[in-house]
Amino acid sequence: MNTAVMQPTGNEVKAEAFHDHRRSGRLCASQNAVLEALTAGPMTRNQIAGRAGIALSSACGRCRELLDADLITVMGTTQDKPARQLLQLTDKGRVVAHSEEA
Repeated sequence: MNTAVMQPTGNEVKAEAFHDHRRSGRLCASQNAVLEALTAGPMTRNQIAGRAGIALSSACGRCRELLDADLITVMGTTQDKPARQLLQLTDKGRVVAHSEEA
């Protein structure tokens, strides 16, 4: 008889923790900075880092969290070599970004 209990994956735990944090209204400052930067329109992670005033490594991490939370999405790529993803706010992300401004 197998009585193993299913354990959530690391990503499921992280996603649920992020959703709890977001629901509480306490997005971290760098996540807010990324969302605010994207209110200006689609941009690459490098452009986001510059506009938000955070390190590129921080911008990449926050973008991953916001992508997982469906607050931002990949809308395409640049024509540069190498190509870079262009990120933009989702409808849900626009609501959160505008509620954080208030």
